[in-house]
Amino acid sequence: MWMARSTWTQVRDYFDEHDLVFIGVGSTECHGRHNPLGTDTMAPDAILERVEERDGAFLIAPTLPYGATDDLVGYPGTISLGVQGLYDVLSRITDQLYDYGARRFVFLNGHGGNVKSLTMCAMGLNDRGCLAPVVNWWRIAPQLDPAWGGGHGGAMETSANLAIDPDSVDLSQVTDEGLLADIGPDMPSTGWCSVRYRGVDVDVPRHLSRFASSGWVAEGFEDHPAGASAELGRAMLDGTAAWLVNFAHAIAAERLPEVIDPEDATGPLG
Repeated sequence: MWMARSTWTQVRDYFDEHDLVFIGVGSTECHGRHNPLGTDTMAPDAILERVEERDGAFLIAPTLPYGATDDLVGYPGTISLGVQGLYDVLSRITDQLYDYGARRFVFLNGHGGNVKSLTMCAMGLNDRGCLAPVVNWWRIAPQLDPAWGGGHGGAMETSANLAIDPDSVDLSQVTDEGLLADIGPDMPSTGWCSVRYRGVDVDVPRHLSRFASSGWVAEGFEDHPAGASAELGRAMLDGTAAWLVNFAHAIAAERLPEVIDPEDATGPLG
């Protein structure tokens, strides 16, 4: 049940019987020269479309197209709300849904930089007696099938885009610039913002443009976007949606937590 396509009376009637709502959270940011800026919004949208097709029992709120993506600012078109800005938007949305009757909020997240804001929001909802799981689709997918793993703008996300909107992908623009540049010969890059020194990984926060000039980040040569396919993308999106439907039913059946009194400074363990 799409909230944006429903009347207010239909939403009222839904909350008379149910209390679960899906909220997709995406971003508008660089994903390499070959992928669209809306990559992290397109995937949650596509998964939720498949959820609706499989089981129309759940209310689905509009997906947020902006997120917290400060480390990609500088690539034209990237727009970041920042951690606090995204948290403020999420809090405003969930506060109003709470007033209408929502008590179970399933966040379907498409961007790693959103996790901190989502966690802050989910913690606050939990204190108010809600269940608010954060489902990071790119982490769920490879747990369902290891072949569905990948990095930022690599084969995984490029495959999803090919399945969703092949015209939005330009594989002729794929280069090897997503294979991580090192700080120096003694400090090779090992992840999004990590380097290794004498066998130990250390976080070195920096703008993506400093170590992946094209704007995509591979998790090894096997994650090169040149290996992407629409077939792989469809399998990932369909498989993740099937799992998510079952997960939502399980969350809907779980007991809600007790409300924590904000004036109780000792908290639930006091």
